[in-house]
Amino acid sequence: MADHVTFERSAGTAWIRLARPEKRNAMTSAMARRMADMLAEAAADDSIRVVVLAGSGGSFSAGLDRDEIRSGLDRQRSEFPVEAFVLYPKPTIAAVCGPAHGGGATMAMACDLRVGGVSASFTFGLGKVGLTPEWGSSYLLWRQVGWSRALDLFLTGRSVDSGEAARLGLLDRVVPDADVDAAATELAGVIASVPAGTAEATKEVLRRGLEATFEESRALEKEMLARRARALRDLGSSPA
Repeated sequence: MADHVTFERSAGTAWIRLARPEKRNAMTSAMARRMADMLAEAAADDSIRVVVLAGSGGSFSAGLDRDEIRSGLDRQRSEFPVEAFVLYPKPTIAAVCGPAHGGGATMAMACDLRVGGVSASFTFGLGKVGLTPEWGSSYLLWRQVGWSRALDLFLTGRSVDSGEAARLGLLDRVVPDADVDAAATELAGVIASVPAGTAEATKEVLRRGLEATFEESRALEKEMLARRARALRDLGSSPA
């Protein structure tokens, strides 16, 4: 359980599990670096066809650890694993139980498919503290749910339960919490059974069809988030 992340292989699937339940799997830079190493290992292993990202202890992830937030919003940490998931060549599945908050919700969206338990919820709450979307959520959310729904979630900061998440397209399957791992395993098995290279090629075709690159959206996000952080600091307000 080094760096609060575990890595297991099973039947052509790599399971990356956040293992910091006492903090609702809030992400640290050490966890992010470890996840990046795990993803690279899985990408290089031809026997692994699918990667599943899951949480532990009844939560998916509460996002970035509060201590790291306090260390400075101007400096976004490039090692945070959203980029790695968005640009990953192999199919990825998020197995979501409990809350996926902020960066945790974005990590789930960065995966190609999402299986959720009935307890799953998604929250994008930065608007409530005067900040703009981050970690790729401005690129991902409106492509998942549509423009006006994305604005609704960003500006209200309300939580979306599993039923609404399925209706919006944030979850592809909803099952009882106890069945989430089994459902993700079954889905991974179906994907792994297609001819080698098919899933990767399909992902590439779909990605190229998007009208803007992820890098362009991320550059804008970084500019806008830094601007908002400076403005809040000038006003003597703190988002932490």
